[in-house]
Amino acid sequence: MAKITKFPGPRAKKPVDPNATINVKNPKVEEMMATYTAEKTPQNLNNLMEELVKARVLIPSKLNEQKQPMPLAIKNKDGQIFIPIYTEKEQIPKEPKAEAVMNMPFPIVAEVAIKNPEGAGVVVNPFSNNLIIKTPLLERVVEVEKAKREGKPIPPGKQVKQVKLTEQQYVLFERNRYEFGFLPSKFFENTAEFVDVLCDRKEEYLDELYEESYQQKRMYPYLPEEFSVMALDVKENVLAVRVDMPSRDMGVPSCYRVYFVYDKKEKSARYFTIEKGKEGNLLGEVTADKKHVSHGEAPVEGAELQTILDMM
Repeated sequence: MAKITKFPGPRAKKPVDPNATINVKNPKVEEMMATYTAEKTPQNLNNLMEELVKARVLIPSKLNEQKQPMPLAIKNKDGQIFIPIYTEKEQIPKEPKAEAVMNMPFPIVAEVAIKNPEGAGVVVNPFSNNLIIKTPLLERVVEVEKAKREGKPIPPGKQVKQVKLTEQQYVLFERNRYEFGFLPSKFFENTAEFVDVLCDRKEEYLDELYEESYQQKRMYPYLPEEFSVMALDVKENVLAVRVDMPSRDMGVPSCYRVYFVYDKKEKSARYFTIEKGKEGNLLGEVTADKKHVSHGEAPVEGAELQTILDMM
């Protein structure tokens, strides 16, 4: 009897794991990016972030010695470092070719980005949309997503979907973030260089930094002449720079003035604020570790600097 040989049939294809493929598509995210780019309103930004937190994105990477992928980074003309992410593989440049491409949920990318002390955020599709999302907004995303995972109520003011700011509220929000976050961080990051540039370029530099910190550039409302910068060599090796902030769009808290004080010999620096409070002016301070400290009622304007120097 002839022996019958059975040939195996065609193998069934395994379903593609959506978490492992680089064939990622994000048409809704791209649509929201186009809408936001055309009209940079707070609501359009909220709508975009709602879509991003639900999305998986692609991150070109290099392999370390353990053959583990590490996100690549790019620098802008100011030397700020960003993680480039892409909404689809067609957006990734063919050259230089990445050693690996990771497929990750956007909230995880946000967590990675904010843990990098030298990083300034992420940039989405840098060679087309070139949408920059800076660290403060990524921190909000991470905080909200963490609250959701843990079943905790989302902290007041942190909701992405429900927050709708008027133009006036947005300007005050950005002012608060600049005076108590962005500006002191720049000062402490490289104090000697910061002070040199501030003394050289004065109001123009303060205005340029303020506009840089804005997520929505079109809504930036100020002009260089609304700032006033005065540098004083108050004693040997100690420089104090007084900056008067724009007098409009004041809220609680916001700053009438800030003082940068730098002891060149001791290599110590402090950032003081004259703030608008609920019941009068306050003397405050932002420390190098980003803590906002109150020193009580502010002295009269003519005695502010001497009070600060006595504290030094």
